[in-house]
Amino acid sequence: MIARPPRLPHRLLATALVAATCGAPTDGFAAQAATAPQLRSDPARRVFATFATGRARPSRPSVPATVLPVTNCADAGPGSLRAAAAAASDNDEIDLSQLTCSRITLTTGAIEIDADTLTLTGPGRYQLSLDGNHRDRVLIHPADGALTVKGLTIENGHDRATGFHVGAGGCIASAAFLYLDDTTVRNCYAGGEGSYGGAIYAYAVTLDNSTVSGNVAKGVHEDAGTAAFGGAIFTYVLDLTASTVSGNRAVHEVRDGRTSYDIGGGIVTIVGGNVRSSTIDSNYSEGRAGGIATFNPLFLSNSTISSNEAADGVGGGLFMRWPSTLRAVNSTIAANRASAGGAAWIEADGSALYSTIVHGNAADADEAANLQGRTPLTIVGSHDLVGASDPALVLPADTRSDDPLLGPLRSNGGPTRTHALAPGSPAVDAGSNDDGLAFDQRGFPRVYGAATDVGAFEQGAPAAAAAVPGLSVRFAVLLAGLLGGLAASRLRASSRHRAAAGRLPQDR
Repeated sequence: MIARPPRLPHRLLATALVAATCGAPTDGFAAQAATAPQLRSDPARRVFATFATGRARPSRPSVPATVLPVTNCADAGPGSLRAAAAAASDNDEIDLSQLTCSRITLTTGAIEIDADTLTLTGPGRYQLSLDGNHRDRVLIHPADGALTVKGLTIENGHDRATGFHVGAGGCIASAAFLYLDDTTVRNCYAGGEGSYGGAIYAYAVTLDNSTVSGNVAKGVHEDAGTAAFGGAIFTYVLDLTASTVSGNRAVHEVRDGRTSYDIGGGIVTIVGGNVRSSTIDSNYSEGRAGGIATFNPLFLSNSTISSNEAADGVGGGLFMRWPSTLRAVNSTIAANRASAGGAAWIEADGSALYSTIVHGNAADADEAANLQGRTPLTIVGSHDLVGASDPALVLPADTRSDDPLLGPLRSNGGPTRTHALAPGSPAVDAGSNDDGLAFDQRGFPRVYGAATDVGAFEQGAPAAAAAVPGLSVRFAVLLAGLLGGLAASRLRASSRHRAAAGRLPQDR
C-alpha cells in the first residue's frame, strides 16, 4: 500500500497554513506571518494578509453608494475601467453593462482596487471580457471587504514571481471576500517558487453560475524545490453553487535533483466549504488532489467530481487532508484517477455518504480505485453505490458495489455537466433525499418515480420545474431547499397515481 503522505512536505505549505490560522495569534504566528508572501512591499497592502482571527462575511449594500459608469474600452484615461477603479470609494459599483465593445485589453498592468467593498457589473460573461494580455494580473484587491464581479469574463492574466517569491492569483488576487456571479475566469497563469491559485487567490471565494477553466499554477525555480497549490483557486473559504471548475493544472518545472509539491489541480481550500449543484472535472495535479484538496470539512451536495487526475499522489477527485471530513449528499464521484484513492483519499474519521455514487475511478495496482484511507476509518451514511475501496474503510451497512451504468460527462440540461444514468441503472429509485432537496444537480425535480435516484442525476425527471425566472442561481437553490418537502410530497402522490394506472415506457 502507498506510504503515508507527510504532514508538511514543503515549507510553502507551512506558509499557507500560517495565513489560514483562525485562532488567536502567537509570537510564532506573528513572526512567520511577517515573512509571508506579499503583493506589495507595504505590509498594509499585501494580499497574503495576517488572518489572526476568523473573519465574518462583510455586508454587501443592496444599493450602491455611487454608480460609476465605464463609457469606453480604453486601457486608461477618462471613462475607462482603470479610471473608474481609481475613483471608486467603499460600497460603490462600477457599471460596464452599457459598453458595446467585446473586450477591454489591459496594456499597462493590472487594475488595482483600493476600495474595501466594490462591485464590477458587466453586460454578461459572453458579451464582455477583461483581458490581462498575458502581461499582468487583471484585478488586484489588497483590501478587507468584498469584491463582487458580475457578468464578465476575466482572462489571460499572468503573474510570474522570481527568486524566492511566490505567484498568486494569475487573474484575480484579493485579500478579501471574492464573489463571482455569471462570470468566467480562464486562461490565467501564476508561477514562482510557490504558486497559489493559477486563476484566483482570495481569502474567501464564492462562485454562482460561474466557470473557472484552463488555468495553470506552476512551481518554477532554478535552484530550489517548488510547490503549486490550486491550478484554478487557492482560498481559505470556498462556496460554489451551479458552477464549473474544469481543465485546470497544478504542475512544476522539472529540475534534476529538485523536489516539488503540487496539490489541487482544481482547488485548494484551507478552511473547507461548500460545493452545491456544481461540477469539478478534468483538472490535473502532478502531485496529489486532482480535483479539490481541503484541510477542513467539505460539504458536497448535488454535485459531480469527474475525470480529475492526481498523477503522482493520492486523491484523484478529492484529497481530504487530516483533520478534514467529507459529507457528500446526492452526488457523483466518477472517472477520477490517482496513485491511490482514485475517487478520494480520506485521513480522518467523521465522513459521511448519503445517496452518493463513488464508482468507476482508477488507481495504481494494489491500491484502492475509489475510496482509500490513511488509517482504519468509519464512514457513515446510507443508500450509496461505492466501487472497490480500501478494506480498512468501514462503509455504511447498506452500501452496494453495483456498477451504476453512468453515461459520459456531458450537458444533460441545467448549467453544469453531469453523468446521466443509463436505462436499467441500479441507482434508479434506490437512493434517499436526506436533505430534502427539491432539485437534482441540473435543476430538475430531485424525486421522480418511486424514490430518489442515487447520485447527482435524477433519471427521467422533466425539465419544466427547473426554471425559476428572475431569481439569482444562489437564491433559487436556497428556495429549492425550502420547497423540497412540498415538491417531494406532490411527486410521490403523482408517482402513486402512475403506479395505479400502469406506468408507460416514456415515463422512465
